[in-house]
Amino acid sequence: MLKSFTTKRLVIDALLVALFFVLSMFAVEIAGVKITFVSLPTVVCALLYGPVDACIVGLLGAFLEQMLKYGFTATTVLWLLPAVLRGLIVGLGTVVLRRSMSIEAITSTKKPYVYYIVCIVAGLVTSCANTLVFYLDSVIYHYYSFAMIFGMFWVRIATGVLASLVTAVVALPVVVALRKFHLADADPRKKVSAQ
Repeated sequence: MLKSFTTKRLVIDALLVALFFVLSMFAVEIAGVKITFVSLPTVVCALLYGPVDACIVGLLGAFLEQMLKYGFTATTVLWLLPAVLRGLIVGLGTVVLRRSMSIEAITSTKKPYVYYIVCIVAGLVTSCANTLVFYLDSVIYHYYSFAMIFGMFWVRIATGVLASLVTAVVALPVVVALRKFHLADADPRKKVSAQ
């Protein structure tokens, strides 16, 4: 397992963590709904390297965001879970649905719908997880009302789906470019399974 973590792969992961943090600084939050594209590095990592790296990028990126925006609180660990869940879902999709979710399959077929469905499911799960964490945070720290948090639930879901679609569309050319310029390995999951 550790043999598959090349220096290049670790550097790409680190750059994606940094990109996650930078994108988090450009998030727009309106009435409890956060519009952001921080999921882009996690999705790119999931497509390149699978669920382990994607979970690490999501975890470390969300951790940096939490530490530098809010510091360590009683709910910091909870706020890391949605980003990890997205990496896990898209990453597992690339492993379990390899024939439909490989970059070659997505870019060469006229029906990359499996990839988009997985990204939307990941967005839905992430939006639900964010809402649950938001609720738990509000209970612990006594802010916002139940109606405020769950009244905006459908708006959160809609923005999560829309952001997931945009992220899915943008992630593909980024991954293709990284591979074209040999900045990322062709498909390390094939090497690991061949051993």
